Amino acid sequence: MSLTINSVPSAQNLVSKNTLAVAGFYGAGGPNAGDNQSLNAWVSHMGGAMFSPLAKRQARQYLIHGASQGKFLILVGYSRGGTAAIKLANVLGRLGISLSHLVIFDAHSVFDNKTFKLRYNNIGQAHNFFQRNPRSAGQYGWWGINPYWGCPLQSNYIEVQQIDFTGDYFKTGILVSHLNIVRQSLAALPSASNQEHLAQSLPT
Repeated sequence: MSLTINSVPSAQNLVSKNTLAVAGFYGAGGPNAGDNQSLNAWVSHMGGAMFSPLAKRQARQYLIHGASQGKFLILVGYSRGGTAAIKLANVLGRLGISLSHLVIFDAHSVFDNKTFKLRYNNIGQAHNFFQRNPRSAGQYGWWGINPYWGCPLQSNYIEVQQIDFTGDYFKTGILVSHLNIVRQSLAALPSASNQEHLAQSLPT
């Protein structure tokens, strides 16, 4: 039997939650800050566990345990948690542990020209959702309706799917921002015209 992924992972397009180990990293500020609640709901729906961006060791142990049970590993992160997820993906690569999916929402840096890099060939699919719409709080953010810009994600081994919401609207009169990008990303998936290049089968 094959596990067919027609889009970014969801409970609907994966065979069984029992085949997955899903780890998610909150953005900074706690579970209720930014769009953390939306990420938590998504990860929980897939039977996964959420972690603070400072809890990379615990998330690593959770995924290593999942790998030892033969599960598909999915790692997701938002904002500062997106940065943590990228770092953990590289740690797992160094350890020889593969992820079926890495999904990043608006991982940011204090440097506007930052490009995050996946340094190992251990990821089946990577999806990077980000935006660079007008910021509300200057270069370094911290407050307002769009405090941060997301950054591109690069790999020498796979084609990272870059989904750039710059110029797009979350709803009438409201641009996609750092504070709504998880909701925008999940809402956009079913009707996205470019989802065919995300399709991939993973042998069970």
